[in-house]
Amino acid sequence: MDSPDIVGPVLEKFHRDLLRIHRCLGSFPTVERFLRRNETPVRRVLDIGCGDGAMLAYLRDRMGVEVIGVDRKPGRTAGIPIVQADAVNDPLPEADVAVSTLLAHHLTPEQNIALIRNVGRSCRRFVILDLIRHPMPLVLFTIFICPLIGREAAVDGRQSVRRAFTPEEFAELARTALAGTSGTVAIDVPPLLSRQIVDIRW
Repeated sequence: MDSPDIVGPVLEKFHRDLLRIHRCLGSFPTVERFLRRNETPVRRVLDIGCGDGAMLAYLRDRMGVEVIGVDRKPGRTAGIPIVQADAVNDPLPEADVAVSTLLAHHLTPEQNIALIRNVGRSCRRFVILDLIRHPMPLVLFTIFICPLIGREAAVDGRQSVRRAFTPEEFAELARTALAGTSGTVAIDVPPLLSRQIVDIRW
């Protein structure tokens, strides 16, 4: 997925397979559930690494919110505004809440720290959904999801689980990023370790 050779039809197929993975993991309803727990009404959502904007389309339709995405290689979208930018370093659009799904494991620890700090300049909350590095999700992904997606996405997915952070590692990253601020972090992990939610608030 990170390769510069993944463009055009190959990138579009990647996004279709990624949508299947999100459906298997229940990513979209999970993010919606966390956004509905916001202390104040959520009117605008920013998706970091939004791809083709599928998550934003879901949240717009389900919650009636204004949406905007940021991605270095945006996919073909249907009416979703997307800014082509590097979310780690470039200025970001303002929003009530920023979300990110299956992006963090593509970044180094230093890049994740910089991303969290950058998001905090334009948003009051950052909800990050990502994988967990552990044998159990790797086995479950291989058995149940790999047969449903293309070879490139299957290889990328298995590599992604191996590259992901443990909840303890991500909590430490977030605490480092929030040092010197009033920000807080909470991490939610389900029993089968299928994903982790890192919920950061300023």
